[in-house]
Amino acid sequence: MIGWLERLALSSGPDVVGLLVAQGGLSTKALDAFVAWSEGGGPPAAEALRRLEHEADDARRELVSALKASLATPISQEDLFVLSERCDRVVNRVKNLAGEAEVLDWRPDATAAEMARDLRAGVASVVTGFSSLAGAGSEAGEAADEATRAVRRVEHSYRTAMAGLSGSSDLRAVFTAREIYRSYVRAAEALEALSDRLWYALLAEP
Repeated sequence: MIGWLERLALSSGPDVVGLLVAQGGLSTKALDAFVAWSEGGGPPAAEALRRLEHEADDARRELVSALKASLATPISQEDLFVLSERCDRVVNRVKNLAGEAEVLDWRPDATAAEMARDLRAGVASVVTGFSSLAGAGSEAGEAADEATRAVRRVEHSYRTAMAGLSGSSDLRAVFTAREIYRSYVRAAEALEALSDRLWYALLAEP
């Protein structure tokens, strides 16, 4: 049972769950830009992605500062910190993917667009879960499961794309596409780690 001192600390301290949700909202916007880039948006979409990644970084720093100042939090400080870090990792991976593709002069295709849309859907689901962390655990669990399903769709798209590359005689194009597709999967792996931690945060709560 929460004591009166802890209730007082919670009521007077910063809204750390709200700050996590704010970071998640910016992360979702960054994935919107990533979808636009993956659908052929080119340099303007890539620039928007980089800008939003920086804004999400700022939001993460604000959350970490609030955690340092908090005497009590609705869920553990460790869970909040790790959820924030893993959300940041997803955004970093898609930003780096777009940068890598630009260096390699690789243009996104229909498979890339499909994987990006699933990544965005997964991040949005997790952020929905963030919003209910201090309330109904079942809603956060459902959001985590939906994010995991999005990860599986990315993996399926990757396998289909790899099978389609097997008949190409342009080895350079095959190698480049394989590396970029694999980067989409790495982003999905980061999303799965985020989803798993959301479940962990729920199970760790009494």
